[in-house]
Amino acid sequence: MNPDPSQPNARALARILAVVPRWTAVSPASRAVGLPDRVLLHAGPPLPDPKSPPPPMLNSAVLACLHEGWAKDEGEAGRLISSGAVKLEPSATRRVSTPLVSMVSARTTLAVIEDAASGAQWFAFLGTGGGAQMRFGARDRAILDRLAFRERELFPGFSDLLSEPVDLLSVARSALTEGDDLHNRLSSATAVLHAVLGTRKAETPAAQAALRTVQEAPLYFLNFWMPACALMLDAAAGVAGATLVTKLSANGQVTGIQLAGLPGQWFTAPAAPVAGPFMKGLAIPDPQFPPATGDSGIIDAFGLGGQVLRRAPSLLAAFEPWLAKGDEQRALAQLCGMHPVLGVPVGLDAAAVARSGQSPLLSTGMVSADGRGLLGRGICAMPLEPFRAAVSAIPG
Repeated sequence: MNPDPSQPNARALARILAVVPRWTAVSPASRAVGLPDRVLLHAGPPLPDPKSPPPPMLNSAVLACLHEGWAKDEGEAGRLISSGAVKLEPSATRRVSTPLVSMVSARTTLAVIEDAASGAQWFAFLGTGGGAQMRFGARDRAILDRLAFRERELFPGFSDLLSEPVDLLSVARSALTEGDDLHNRLSSATAVLHAVLGTRKAETPAAQAALRTVQEAPLYFLNFWMPACALMLDAAAGVAGATLVTKLSANGQVTGIQLAGLPGQWFTAPAAPVAGPFMKGLAIPDPQFPPATGDSGIIDAFGLGGQVLRRAPSLLAAFEPWLAKGDEQRALAQLCGMHPVLGVPVGLDAAAVARSGQSPLLSTGMVSADGRGLLGRGICAMPLEPFRAAVSAIPG
């Protein structure tokens, strides 16, 4: 876990550890990343056929079209997508992270995450809080009200509260001592975030609404931690010969990774299922474990989520039937070095994964493959093929 400082992985790790991610602003996607009309950003690698996304992603795309006013009804929105008049693109191409099957469009309010050291930025879909949520993939028109609430209230509200940046590493460090894995369990991190924002002036109704939204949504810290991990890992992109994973995501059809030594090059495999306990009282007949989707796997690639289940007793107990014995040793053997602030090993090494023959785990949400919404939370054993192929492609 202490790589030779002269080696590529050590240089890549040093870049990652130098990043100090802070939440600095919120901004519409049209302004933040220059996103034009009739373009939607989705999680994961490129879709095999962007005109025919999987059902939960299609549901979110239809709702995004209605939110933007590009279509007057669901039928027209579906035709815009199937004809290619509305284009679906991977979010990573514009330095954006997207949870599960959410869609980013021009009006979407993004969280802006910035490195205090270099000024580099990454962006993420800003969640709408409690109630119906786009990221779960159901075609629920109540989601349109939540999206409008975000643009109308959360955008100005968080703008008021961000009179100074929020240091995300300090929030994450505190949460790791309280049983969060910082992917599937973020309740402690969200509570700390709410406490931090609660010290700011919240004199406007919008600012008060933003504070309530954080308080009412136990996973709300994910909106900022996902792009923070993306920003940290992206700092390693371009280190020749380095085998650290800098991207890890899925779109419900394929899962993909990128390595520091091969920036911009995807290595993919069919998306593996997410397995775990279904929500209590779930009224869905014969539910099946669904394929992985979302950009939040970047958290697990950083070294948290499925790599730190030993730090999250509640998740460890819930996932025990689907965990191999000795998984803690597997995780520690695949990570590259220790983070000086977080105090946990970080940096998923694709070469170590390929040598071990053991799949890294994602701790993530389960979204019904046929677009009926959230099934629960679980773990996904990443397919080994992308890791082996990526390591084989490293020159020398």
